[in-house]
Amino acid sequence: MSHKKLANRLLLLLVMEVLFEFCMVNFSRYIHENNSVLFLFLDKSLFFCLLILLNNWLTKRKMPISLKLNKDQRKSILVVAGILIIMGLMNIKNFWNAIAIGLMAGITEEYLFRGVVLLTLFELFDHFKKQNGRILLPMIISSILFGSEHFLNLYSQSFSATIIQVLQTTAMGFVFASIFVRTNNLLFPMLCHFGLDYLVTIVWGMQNGNNASFGSAIVVSIFYLIVGYVILMPVLTNNNSF
Repeated sequence: MSHKKLANRLLLLLVMEVLFEFCMVNFSRYIHENNSVLFLFLDKSLFFCLLILLNNWLTKRKMPISLKLNKDQRKSILVVAGILIIMGLMNIKNFWNAIAIGLMAGITEEYLFRGVVLLTLFELFDHFKKQNGRILLPMIISSILFGSEHFLNLYSQSFSATIIQVLQTTAMGFVFASIFVRTNNLLFPMLCHFGLDYLVTIVWGMQNGNNASFGSAIVVSIFYLIVGYVILMPVLTNNNSF
């Protein structure tokens, strides 16, 4: 498939998934179910099915996800899982909502942005000779797209809060992308995404308003970008292609 045709297919996929999300947001508001975990589960389930169909039809990306982990990886996951469960039990009223939201966001959003989008961008940028262009540019673009997706939250929060969220999620997207590139396993950014959304929901619940200032959001975003770059650095200094 030519790069131009692949780029057009990726654009069509993104347009269709945004239209789906836009329709579902408005539908949930119409039936007054925008804060329902059950409706969110049905929404994300349909969304995930749509993404699989669109990927099979348009971009045809094979997802590099594996449950075959080494001993250290399994041990680390078990330790983190134990900590998350303990924290959840300390605020039991949000426990199941946190698990549901973490799973829904972690699976669907990572499948789309680190799976379909980032893998497609890697192919589109594979003609770059330097690692920075071949790896960093696709990661930056996919992270911006991931952050921009959160403009849909304008329906439920103020413009300033949404801008702050877009900044932070763009930087988070870079961390998730770095983890994916470093491990070449979509399972790890899914787990990290789950853990982050789980913790936010445990602490603040589903109605977690973004009360951060613009200045603090910039600081947090820079911190995320530094963490992402540190994770990615061994790949960028490796002469082998991702």
